[in-house]
Amino acid sequence: MKDLNQILLNPVRSRIIQYLSVHQVTTAAELVSFMSDVSRTTLYRHLNTLAENDVVKVVSEKRVRGSVERSYSLNLETITKENTKENATRNAFGFLMKIYADFDMYFQNENANPGADKVFLSNVSLLLSDDEFNELLMQINILLKDRLNNKPNEKRKQRSISFISSPCIEEGKKRK
Repeated sequence: MKDLNQILLNPVRSRIIQYLSVHQVTTAAELVSFMSDVSRTTLYRHLNTLAENDVVKVVSEKRVRGSVERSYSLNLETITKENTKENATRNAFGFLMKIYADFDMYFQNENANPGADKVFLSNVSLLLSDDEFNELLMQINILLKDRLNNKPNEKRKQRSISFISSPCIEEGKKRK
């Protein structure tokens, strides 16, 4: 398997994974219809990359007009297997470097307009119990899930929104 970070952090593959996280099972034809801003060839290439690396799996096949239509679902086993304490630093580094690379590419464009493009960075520290934090995550999930199925149109542009939760350990204090 290639580096899972490289596989998951690609914008097209990320959208495929997001679609599957909401719909559980899909066909390539359904993805092509939903992601109409991505060419059929590009979409198939990215779906094949996900399948070859066991991020998605074929759950059924049926014949349709002389060809085979496959239905795919997320392979949570592969994703979970990579989400270990031993891989955590590498995964976090890959995630952060992807964000950095996206910003770097954006700001290298002479037409970059952070105000018009609504580019911002924000960091907030909250005092939350585990229950309060879980509730916050559920609320964020609801907001995002409502928008994950937005179809492309002339007014919409792809936006990358990243969330990071990390412990805040004050210098000189031990973690409880």
